[in-house]
Amino acid sequence: MNLKDYYFFNSLSDAEIKRLEEISFLKKFSRGEILFYEKDQSKYLHLLVKGIVKIYKHDYKDNELVIHNINALSFIAEIANYEEKPFPANCSFETKGEVLLIDYEKFRDEFLYKKDIAMLFIKSLSQKIKYLEGFINNSVSIDVNAKVAKFIYDNENTINSMKQIKIAEILNIREETLSRKISAFVKKGIIKKEKRDITILDHEKLLEEFV
Repeated sequence: MNLKDYYFFNSLSDAEIKRLEEISFLKKFSRGEILFYEKDQSKYLHLLVKGIVKIYKHDYKDNELVIHNINALSFIAEIANYEEKPFPANCSFETKGEVLLIDYEKFRDEFLYKKDIAMLFIKSLSQKIKYLEGFINNSVSIDVNAKVAKFIYDNENTINSMKQIKIAEILNIREETLSRKISAFVKKGIIKKEKRDITILDHEKLLEEFV
């Protein structure tokens, strides 16, 4: 494991990398394995270096609500570390993966004061806040049509790597509902669908569906 391969740490000196290795360890996970549960405490900062995880909660009916899917390379739930609070949601692996677990207290005291590291950490926190805002907006929206349109618009470059059942899970709607909405956009000439691949034909009209 060479920590300098991870862009978060490529500004560190060899001595600093060696120290970071001393307070870290790499752990492998299987698909479906739990990384942590809501309200768990953790002394570690989690850096996802391989694979995809999902952050999720359960509603009062015990339905799973997916808040966000995280792809490597990314920190996971670092706001819990920063605020020294329990994890606000559950996290499990969608694929096989690897996580670098870093002793957060030592990382905070020895590395987080460094400008380059601090800026990357703040940027990561900011991204998580934006994802949460998006989740809240989607959850309170009563217009499923707008929800689907926005997802297609915002994820144009990655949507074809996702299965339809996964998209429905992220949007917290039925797969059949998603299929109907996609078919409606196809009929309007807004998107094209070939097998499972979606191509946006008219970005302006798609934007009008949710703005």
